[in-house]
Amino acid sequence: GLLCFFVVRAVRGGAAASGGQDDTTRAATAEQAVVAEPEYTDINLLMVGDILFHYQVRQSGLQADGTRNYDHIFAHFKGELADKDIKVLNQETILGGPQIGGDAPDGYGSYPQFNGPQEIADAEVAAGFNVALKATNHTLDMGYDGLTSELTYWATHLPQMAVIGAVDPQDETASVDDVYVYEKDGFKVALLNYTFDLNGMEDSQGVVSMLEEEHVRQTMGQARELADMIVVFPHWGEEYETTPNEEQRAWAQLLVSEGADVIIGNHPHVMQPVEVLAGAEGQAVPCYWSTGNFVSTSPDDMSLLGGVPELTLRKDKDGTCSVESARMRVVVTHLGTGDDMTVYLLTDWTDELAQSNWLDTEMNPNTDNTTLTPTWARSCSTRWPTGASTS
Repeated sequence: GLLCFFVVRAVRGGAAASGGQDDTTRAATAEQAVVAEPEYTDINLLMVGDILFHYQVRQSGLQADGTRNYDHIFAHFKGELADKDIKVLNQETILGGPQIGGDAPDGYGSYPQFNGPQEIADAEVAAGFNVALKATNHTLDMGYDGLTSELTYWATHLPQMAVIGAVDPQDETASVDDVYVYEKDGFKVALLNYTFDLNGMEDSQGVVSMLEEEHVRQTMGQARELADMIVVFPHWGEEYETTPNEEQRAWAQLLVSEGADVIIGNHPHVMQPVEVLAGAEGQAVPCYWSTGNFVSTSPDDMSLLGGVPELTLRKDKDGTCSVESARMRVVVTHLGTGDDMTVYLLTDWTDELAQSNWLDTEMNPNTDNTTLTPTWARSCSTRWPTGASTS
């Protein structure tokens, strides 16, 4: 928020007393600071889309001594997080570590059942992210053991990261019905994450937050009681479709009717439009239908672009809350080897960089990225007509 205050100094004093008064008496001098209540408190929110740890992304962090480091993925982007309060990423794939294994050549898991190194979590926190979404269709790719391994790593090594959307199957005290609330100077924002699917995996213990009506209504009811505003992150839609489907629209109406102030979706692996919906109390509700990917080696040009919603949420001193501003910037996955596997804002991605974009076609034989240039990417902005910006 606006963390300024006004100091009013009232100085009261007089001359030393005479004519019978004790000449050790002194006039009292008082300094009084009056702190005015700020006119409003702002919470700045930023989100990036799917962190998809495909084989080449995993390999990019492998060091000569066998250790792994993924700071390079965020090196050109982390400056955007510096002035934000809520910094969200969609941790699409499981970070179960080598102990969970997988069937890929590097001992981890690739499509359709992913598993990745836990060092990516270190890089995410080092970059400045503080909220990770875990309700995705890949949450149970490695079963309960994989989910427990990842959540234990977060809790043990990186407790500053709020992980929402799934709970540890071995933690009997945790529940997906619990609502996470971010608070700043008395301004409370609830963050909710749901997924429409688990790729056929069974969740007998109910540890993943599902996009199911009863659960949604229950948790959003709690959010209304606990928080001033509600931001919902649904995992929904059709993969590689650049427009929302009817199911997404139906869910959006339910979310709005239950009090959502902002909706930011993901799962399609490509960006979808931004629209402004009418809220339950007539307020404008930005709906980002899909952010697309943040980092991946997905198989077409559009999936190498991602949206970055940036919003300012405001609470006035009279308690009135609003979305003060909302936009979406664009990032591009730059496909290089080693530290050159990274992400740029589209405005920073040059023709020279585009010429060095690389894919291992042996690993991705169906991939053709010949059209991925800054000019082409900017031309795609017409696909995100409302609120999208390539600035």
